[in-house]
Amino acid sequence: MTTQDHDEGIAVPDDAWVAGGSEKRAYVSPWYVATVKHAAFDRQQGTLAQSLVGRAAAALHGYAPESATA
Repeated sequence: MTTQDHDEGIAVPDDAWVAGGSEKRAYVSPWYVATVKHAAFDRQQGTLAQSLVGRAAAALHGYAPESATA
């Protein structure tokens, strides 16, 4: 999540927040992937609608190769 509007960022409309929310306009950056730390569960910003999460996950596939070699 970010408050920075990037060309390929996905805007989070107010009605996409199932719980919580943001006082500022929020965006998902599908090219930025991070691991969730245990402490982050104590500071949750909110929960997004499954449809928006699915859209972000689908966009992520455009940034990741189809198969990765270990």
